[in-house]
Amino acid sequence: MVAAVIVTYNRKELLAKNIQMLLVQTKPIDKIFIIDNCSTDGTADFLQRNGWKEKEPFIYIKTESNIGGAGGFYVGTKAAFEAGADWILLMDDDGYMADKYTVEHLFAVADRLYSANCADKKIFVNALVKQGEMLSFKMGMKYTVQQAIEAARNGIIEGEANPFNGTMISKELVKAIGYPNRDFFIKGDEVDYKQRTADNGGYIATVVEALYNHPRPDTYEKIVLGKKVPFFVEAPWKEYYAARNFTYMYKSKGWYKAIAFELIFIKLLAIFSMKCKKVSTIKMLFRGVSDGWKGKLGATVKP
Repeated sequence: MVAAVIVTYNRKELLAKNIQMLLVQTKPIDKIFIIDNCSTDGTADFLQRNGWKEKEPFIYIKTESNIGGAGGFYVGTKAAFEAGADWILLMDDDGYMADKYTVEHLFAVADRLYSANCADKKIFVNALVKQGEMLSFKMGMKYTVQQAIEAARNGIIEGEANPFNGTMISKELVKAIGYPNRDFFIKGDEVDYKQRTADNGGYIATVVEALYNHPRPDTYEKIVLGKKVPFFVEAPWKEYYAARNFTYMYKSKGWYKAIAFELIFIKLLAIFSMKCKKVSTIKMLFRGVSDGWKGKLGATVKP
């Protein structure tokens, strides 16, 4: 059984596009779990009117409160796994399959790896996440769809992925590493899940024929100390969670230089060079680093 998990919050129009593309896939989806993070924009009524709430293959779950994207993926992955899914397809609500063949291409590679008992069937394969001819998120030094295609071997790029955007995982992987970390609330839970896959000997790859549309973040890059780094600043509360969760992850791996360089030095340069709430953002940045170092997780800051 192939189950899709979509986590949504106040994006019913974007959610509709995601659902519509899932329903036309040449590889049918057996169950579609919609995790509504306590939306306030009428998402439940919208889904009901369109027949996407109570009819097959839909399973609608509304959380009692906004538990963040991380909480949503925890709930959705757990629900799909407990329902007996062999494969779980993880997606946010602002992306969608680029064509009707995306899941077919993903599944073909996943099934081939599974049949070969690759990595003890602990499989983590991702669609190629793009906007137009550009990758939505760079992969190493690859920025365009063409660069990704040229880097692929036998249609895949091993070891690289941009989760949770068209991410297909096997039940064996879930058995081995569990569910996404709900205590992250937002930011970094997908990176953490990918890292846990690698740490447990799972197989990670991007399938370049499986195309997935997702908006590109408003970033630009600069050369800092000889290294090209992204400059990107979000709302102060989002910067808090990013700093906290990545500090927590990096500390657990002993990557102390990454905390100092990437999470503090580079982010401070970005804050001072961009139009944003500088003082409040800096306060949230350092609070996030402090809480992440202490292991203080959960929904500690309200959006």
